[in-house]
Amino acid sequence: MIMNSTSRSRVLRTTVVIVAVVSCLPYLIFKLAWLSGSTIGITSAEGAATMNDARHVIGNYLTLVMDLLAIVLAVVLARPVSHRLPAWLLLVPAWGATGLLAPIVLGLPAGLLVQLVTGTDAPVGSGDGLGGGVFAIIYGGFGVLGCCLAVLVLLHAMDRWRHIFAAGPRPTRPAISAICAVPLLGYGLALPVWAVAGTEAGGPTGFESPAQRTVLVITGLLVMIGYVTPLARGFVARHPGWAVGATWTGCGVATLSGPTFVALSHDGVVRVPLLIAAVVSAAAGLAYSIALLRAARPAPL
Repeated sequence: MIMNSTSRSRVLRTTVVIVAVVSCLPYLIFKLAWLSGSTIGITSAEGAATMNDARHVIGNYLTLVMDLLAIVLAVVLARPVSHRLPAWLLLVPAWGATGLLAPIVLGLPAGLLVQLVTGTDAPVGSGDGLGGGVFAIIYGGFGVLGCCLAVLVLLHAMDRWRHIFAAGPRPTRPAISAICAVPLLGYGLALPVWAVAGTEAGGPTGFESPAQRTVLVITGLLVMIGYVTPLARGFVARHPGWAVGATWTGCGVATLSGPTFVALSHDGVVRVPLLIAAVVSAAAGLAYSIALLRAARPAPL
């Protein structure tokens, strides 16, 4: 039997949602186990003790809720009801998920390849006592979840806002671009520096292996690409859809990655340069994103 385009789209969305839910299960299982007092997947006594401190317990509850919300978002995006919901109700969590997951989706595979090529024996784990296999399962699940959400958001957005994908992102007013340039490009350049120099240069703690440091490099590149893309009018004219995706992703990463590095700092130690960069880049990323959204709205969302 030959399916029409609507049927194929429905099957695709349903399949992607199933994959997204399955990809979340290992993370949910580990989180529930740790919150119940289990030390499964933790390889050291220090790691077990750390998992039970107040900061990690609160963080585990928050990330558990975030993972459940990601599942809800995936299910809603796959249903026709999503087109009847207010735009902000979908865009805000989808944009947040992009900012959080894109560095993992793009950076971790590249980082593992770098670690394989260099032949380093450095652990892939997070520095919190997690076994390498657990780290791979959890962050591999994040990667799959990120890809699934990207597909669902893209399908929804291309149906609902075709004019934006046809025209590409428009640059903001010159004054706004100029104001955001220093914090965003500065933060984007600082991340590769921190990947090389580490905490001695004020970078985030816990990024010790080549795989993790590669994530920092990719994060910095995404931030800079997000800022520059709307200004590259030739590229936008030739590839408007790609330009929208690059801008969306880069702005989300610029806004959320800094606060995430601060929240996940190993042993709760936050360097002053990182804290300043996180606050400034988040403010600039949010302001730049709002300005771009307004510039891209010839009609109400």
